[in-house]
Amino acid sequence: MEEQRASFEMRIADLSEDAKSYYNQLKDYILSFKKVKSRLSNRCDSFRVGRELLCKMAIGGKTLKIYLAVDADREDIESKKLHFRNMSESKAYSEVPAMIPVKSELCVKKVCEVINIMMQEKGLAQKK
Repeated sequence: MEEQRASFEMRIADLSEDAKSYYNQLKDYILSFKKVKSRLSNRCDSFRVGRELLCKMAIGGKTLKIYLAVDADREDIESKKLHFRNMSESKAYSEVPAMIPVKSELCVKKVCEVINIMMQEKGLAQKK
């Protein structure tokens, strides 16, 4: 029999308290923008506006990973000094090619700044 992969919620539950906190902070921040909806699947939590995918959050091992629909080579984003990995080769992440492992409070803060840049680019405002 094939072993079932643990669902996203189960993997969130297995994360360290810190990682859970990073996940919740990022999720709350992304959902603070107008018209952004979250959808949980077995593999990840994805955030969309209409049909446009903005970002995905997944878990690899014990690390929370966020995938964003931004070009990591842009100067204003590069200046944040985050460790981006380009995932555009992978079909699953072609819409959200910039992957960042989230391992600290500072990283959460910087990712929020990048999300801000992305949302402004897409013309999305934060809820009051």
